[in-house]
Amino acid sequence: MTKSLLLAAGLLLGAGAAHAADPLAAATLDQCFVEAPGTTATIAPKHKTGPFRIALSNSLYGNNWRTEMLNSVSAYVKQPDIAAHIKEFKIYNAGNAVAQQISQIREMILSGYDAIVVNAASTSGLDSVLNQAVRRGIVVTSFDNVVSSTKSINVNEDQREMGRRWAEFLVSKVAPGKSILMVHGLAGTTVDNDQAAGAMSVFSHHPDLKIINVYGNWDVGTNQKVTADALSTHHDIGGVWGTEGATGALQAFLQLGVAPVPMTGESDNGFMRLAAEHHVPILVIGQSPSLAAAGVLAALASLTGHALPQSASIPLTAVGSDQMKAGTDYFPNLPPSFVTNINIEKCGIHIPVSDVAK
Repeated sequence: MTKSLLLAAGLLLGAGAAHAADPLAAATLDQCFVEAPGTTATIAPKHKTGPFRIALSNSLYGNNWRTEMLNSVSAYVKQPDIAAHIKEFKIYNAGNAVAQQISQIREMILSGYDAIVVNAASTSGLDSVLNQAVRRGIVVTSFDNVVSSTKSINVNEDQREMGRRWAEFLVSKVAPGKSILMVHGLAGTTVDNDQAAGAMSVFSHHPDLKIINVYGNWDVGTNQKVTADALSTHHDIGGVWGTEGATGALQAFLQLGVAPVPMTGESDNGFMRLAAEHHVPILVIGQSPSLAAAGVLAALASLTGHALPQSASIPLTAVGSDQMKAGTDYFPNLPPSFVTNINIEKCGIHIPVSDVAK
């Protein structure tokens, strides 16, 4: 991505002046790290003296979301109000291998890092080594693929609530007697199960709507194929409940010449751009790549004396088609695969798009 293209797209908005004066202010932390439903435990602060050495243990590198995640957190720790608290920040990539991630975390412990921020290759497989880190006085936070250790501050977005809100949008848009196509993500994963459970908590109260289930594996091409297949056999689809990769579902309607219906999806630039071009009613709620930055913020909060929920939900940001603005919510000159929701307003996390779209 060239600088001239970024400038042409108007992507330098949201830089330094938009940052909160104090990212560690109690009011910001309280609205950012909301106690997750069903949990009451808190993690006591460490009260260390900074600046701090922080390591990020990333399980997987290679897909677009992970690339943006690493770009955004690398930019975040260089922002003056955050950099003032950080002496060293280092990223380790484990190639989605649990054994490799454990080995790297052991290296972090021996190196004396003050905090370890984790996107885990296994929910429970890292618990032993992470508990060891906590016993050594190291703050541990996990995000996105969080861990089951009760010693870690787990930071995520509420996937069940995400699925529920998508379903509520469709119920408000789809006529009784129509079918809703649910294009799930990857079968059997916790995220997919939670999103679908949230949706069914709404759809189960509307027996007049027929639910058709297919799996798009969070992949644009697979989304397009399974949606096209469904359209060939079901001619009463009035809405599409989609997740990551929903660009493909909308492409299926357009390529088959079928009038698009109300849809939901995550924050894929292509999905939002196509919906704007073709005036399709959509609701977008996405897993933010800046969850890594929230993991760093949680670590700094604990190190500087703030107690946090052991399991925290970052507030969701929803964008409807009637609110979407080019250059702010989606970007005409960026690739369809770009994940657009890189700011987390209630956490005071603002990352310039030019730092992420590289």
